Amino acid sequence: MAKIVVFAQQKGGAGKTTLLVQTAVAMAARGCTLALVDLDPQRSLTRWAEIRNDPEIPVDAAADWQAGAALRKAARAAGHVLVDCPGNADILLRAAVRQADLVVIPCQPSPMDAWATGATLEMCAREKTRAVIVLNRVPPRGGAMEETLRMLAESGADISPAALGARVAYSTAFLQGRAASEVSPRSRAAQEVGALAEDLMSRL
Repeated sequence: MAKIVVFAQQKGGAGKTTLLVQTAVAMAARGCTLALVDLDPQRSLTRWAEIRNDPEIPVDAAADWQAGAALRKAARAAGHVLVDCPGNADILLRAAVRQADLVVIPCQPSPMDAWATGATLEMCAREKTRAVIVLNRVPPRGGAMEETLRMLAESGADISPAALGARVAYSTAFLQGRAASEVSPRSRAAQEVGALAEDLMSRL
């Protein structure tokens, strides 16, 4: 049975789509068969896939009323389904979370982002779906990181030990329809994404 991983964050600009594609490419490199579902009306994931043109990582863009059917179709086609959810569509997000085996919540190192994870975590708790927070765009150093970790720890959230740094490599690769691990396989970015993919796979 396919494992469904939903990438969700109700605050915009958290980098969930970039996080998803980096993870997808790393999982594919580790032998996972993938199907990606784009439920976000911005369609950033779909644009990335059109540039990439890779049948091994197919993307299905679905309207909100098609979401259930799209997830079922993807689950029949692959071992792992990665879903890009819209930030502010509560009903659609809830439906996706209900079907998920794991919800990945990206969080930038700021108090506002830490606060914003609360609504998604509460939704996951109500639907009895496991959730993990992934710190994204982490600067080399700074007090905001420590404060964010403190706030998240106080909430009892599960935080992935793998985090992605604030690196231009991620956005540059995204615009090329690629992942940072493909552009520069020995880079720090590739190591970060590899660690994240392995952490998420171990949770499924």
